[in-house]
Amino acid sequence: MVFEINQTNNPKLDEAYEKSMKELDSFFKLGWKYNRPNLVLVPDRKTINSLKGKETPEWVVGWTQGNTVYLLSDKNYETQSNHKYSDDEYFALLKHELAHCFSHIISKFSQKPIWLLEGLSIYLSGQLKLRTKPGKYSKFLEFYENGGKGVYSESGFAVEFLVKKYGKEKVIQLLKKAKESKSKEDFADLFKSIYDFELNYNNFEVL
Repeated sequence: MVFEINQTNNPKLDEAYEKSMKELDSFFKLGWKYNRPNLVLVPDRKTINSLKGKETPEWVVGWTQGNTVYLLSDKNYETQSNHKYSDDEYFALLKHELAHCFSHIISKFSQKPIWLLEGLSIYLSGQLKLRTKPGKYSKFLEFYENGGKGVYSESGFAVEFLVKKYGKEKVIQLLKKAKESKSKEDFADLFKSIYDFELNYNNFEVL
């Protein structure tokens, strides 16, 4: 399938991109100066479906592929999704996807656990303020190798707990070694070796 891409001038989005990259680099300490992620604005749902090779639900508005971030265009954000547009939400979405690009490098493109990868992007993008805090944790650990809309409800708050309680260094260490885990059980062992407690809901606090 052939797609035509044209460079566009969007100072507001350029500023949000640079701000996000600076803040994410401060967290991950990559010193990312060259071959930084490209941002592609996708005009509509039909093109999203063509790019992903499948029908996508209306809540899907952004993703990464390699070193490229794809976002549904801000011009058609409300008409082509079930989201309401605001600059704050859209810039947080951009930062969320850019955070995935950083995580890809740190984790050597590990695809799991989904809850950790999505949770870290939610936490770092500031999207927690757009979400309702859970009363207790009961579902995020289900999302190890399979995603879905449900992963977003708790995972960001779980990562917030890990970072604020134990520091970002342990989360980054977990991310670096995640690809070595061949199973959910292996990852649980890795988690315990780093945090010195079992990976279960009882050991996570809602801050």
